[in-house]
Formats: sequence, structure tokens, C-alpha cells
Amino acid sequence: MTSWWAGVRARVPRIEFERGPAHAPSAVTTYYLIVVPALLLAAIGLLMGFSASAVTTITAGRSPYVEFLKPAGIIVFSLLVASAVQLVPEGRWYRTCGVIFVVALFVQSLVLTPLGLEVGGNRNWLVVPGIPVQLQPSEFVKLALVLALARVVTRRGARIGDLGQIAATAGALMALAIGFVMLGQDMGTAIIVAAAGFGVLLVAGVPGKWFAWLGIAAVPVLAFLVVKNPTRLARVLAILPGGSQSTTNLSAPTQIDHALWALGSGGLTGLGPGASREKWNYLQAANTDFVFAIIGEEFGLLGTLTVIVCLGLLVWGMARVAQNHATAFGRAVGGGVATWIAVQGLINVASVTGMGPVIGVPLPLVSYGGSSFLFTATAVAVVASLARSDAGMRLIGQPDEASAGRDPRRAPRRRRARPGAGPVTTTTAGQSIREARR
Repeated sequence: MTSWWAGVRARVPRIEFERGPAHAPSAVTTYYLIVVPALLLAAIGLLMGFSASAVTTITAGRSPYVEFLKPAGIIVFSLLVASAVQLVPEGRWYRTCGVIFVVALFVQSLVLTPLGLEVGGNRNWLVVPGIPVQLQPSEFVKLALVLALARVVTRRGARIGDLGQIAATAGALMALAIGFVMLGQDMGTAIIVAAAGFGVLLVAGVPGKWFAWLGIAAVPVLAFLVVKNPTRLARVLAILPGGSQSTTNLSAPTQIDHALWALGSGGLTGLGPGASREKWNYLQAANTDFVFAIIGEEFGLLGTLTVIVCLGLLVWGMARVAQNHATAFGRAVGGGVATWIAVQGLINVASVTGMGPVIGVPLPLVSYGGSSFLFTATAVAVVASLARSDAGMRLIGQPDEASAGRDPRRAPRRRRARPGAGPVTTTTAGQSIREARR
């Protein structure tokens, strides 16, 4: 009986999600920490976007189900693109990131042409004839900057500790990206672009004291940009003690008032799916920048915490790539995208809950928005491809026959040699890739 049970146990495949060889976190676990939360956030965004926009669509005399096909198609298309992107090897991103950056800046500059469209005071959209959706090229700039900056600071001779060298290379790239985004007066997106760049520099090993000096120098610049724009100034003053948000004017409630009422009425478990009251033309941008408030109203605190946990797991998975990936370029890309998602999520939640000014950035992978969802999903897929590489999974152009039919998470095992032959050791695909890189 004992030998029979031992034989059964030997035939059961072992799947370990803890630590792999050399006490490194499991690359397979990292991959699923990135992919699964991203898919959950996309599903939540698809559901809540339909719920938040259905009433206004009906009011306009259109079918909410027909209108739902457009964002649903965008999300499906974006996920298909992301599925292909996660199979692209890291080397191709490294070789083409310069071209990607130049193309992104060129497309962003088109907002100053007749193709540009102004929405909410920001001229940051493109209307291209023949394309039924508006494009926001600044979302492309985020990803392009992360890739280009990662290559600049991790190439040979980068001299990370040389302030002049970093200012002339990495600083110039960041200044170009932020400057082109600010051509459309979109300060919120410019802040996210800057945060993504800082994430790349931090992971690449740029001295931390430089960030402190840069932060001090950025304060007067930000203050000038806020003061010169009356809308920005009013939003910042509203959150200060004694501002307009300190007392609620029931005869003229603000957007934040409606958002807080939505979150408060949801309680712990919410009013139920589709039962939101604020989406009835009370809360502006209910399906885009303020969808977090509708989630809280319909699904309560449990719903909002679910979104926050998914975002946290997604950022954690990308942070694991930034810490443990085999190449410096991949680690820098993982750090940049992780910072991008984390800062954008924090700013959106702070805006909706009244803890920060309304900046106008979407909740990653949840808010309706074709360009935002497409390039955020693409950036997540790029980091997922790095985790796939660490796990020894197949990538386009890099078939690994050693991994065929084998679980890359299993530890090396010795197999019985034929008579007269030496011992043979079977290694995992991930180990073979790491050995090749050495």
C-alpha cells in the first residue's frame, strides 16, 4: 500500500507558487500577479462603464446596448493587442524604442493641427477622418517614454552617477515628453508622464538625493502652471482648508459633492448593480474619471476595496519584475510602468474622494477611454512579457524547445540514465534562459 501511494504521489504534477531557484520569487507567480488583476479590472470597467452610461444614453434617445458595443469593441481589441504584445521578446523593444519615442512625439504634436480637438480646456485629442473614435496621443507618450528612457539609462556607458550625463540624456527625453504633452495644456497627463520617468530612473539606480533637489525645483514650476490657469487654481483652492469643499452648497453642489454622496450612500455593500442615483445626470464623467464613485455607490466599500486590491496586486506584480528581472532594461521598464499605474490610480482615487484636486486622469483599466485603455493594457502586456521571459514561457521569435510539455516551475530532477551512459539532469526552461544570458 505504501509503495502504491508513493507511486500515485510521484505521478501527480507539482505546482509550486512560492520561491524558485536561488530564493528568487516565482516568475510564474509574478506573471499571474500581472495578468489576472489586469483582466479583473478590465471586466469591472466594462460592467461599470455600461451601468454608469446607460441612463445618459437613454436620455439622448439612443439604445444603451448599441452604444455599449463601441467601448466593448475597444476593450476586446485592446486585449487582443495586449495578448500579442506579451509574446514579443524584450530585445525587440530595446531595438525599436527610439523609433517608438519619435513616432509618439510626432503624433502628440498633431494636436496643434486642425486634427486637434479641445475637450474640457485641454487640446489633447485627435479626430482622424475615417476613425470613429477620438484618439489621445499623450497615452502613447507614456509608454514610449518608459521604453526610451529605460534604454538610455541602462545602456553601456550610461554613467548613472554623473549628473551632467543624466541631465543631458534622460533629462532631455523627459523634458521633450512633458513639453509635448503640455502643448495641449494637459497638466494631469504630464504629471503621470513625469512619474513614469521618475520610476524608470529610480529603478535604474539614479541617486536618490537628485530626486529631492528635482522636487524642490519643480514646486515653483507647478505653482506657476496652476496660477496661470483659473480652472486649475480653483480646483486646488477647493481642497485647501476654508475652500469651497469645506462647506457644501446644496443649491449648487460640486462634482466632488456628488461623488462623496455616491460613496456615502453605497455604505458597505452598495445599493445594488445598476441602482446608482448619481449617474442620473447628477455626477459628471460618471463612466470615465469618476467611475470609482459609481462603483462605491452600487457595490459599496467592498466594491471599491476590490478595485484597490486589484490595482495593488497589479503594481506588486510589476514591482517584482522591476526587482528580479534578468536584465537592467527590463527592470527599468517594470519600474516605470508600475509607477505609472500606481500614481495614476492614487491621483484618481484622491480626486474622487476629495483628498486631492480634480486633475482629470482615468482610473487605470477601469475608466472608459479607448486610448487610455489601449496603451495602459499594452504597457501591462510589455511587463507581462518580461515575466514570461523569466518563467521560460514561449515568446515570438524565441522558441524554447526545452520547455515543450514541461512545467517551468518544477525544480531540476535527475532521470534514470541508460546503461553505460552518465547521469542526465533535466533543467527548467527558465534556468536554460538564465544560463544562456550568463
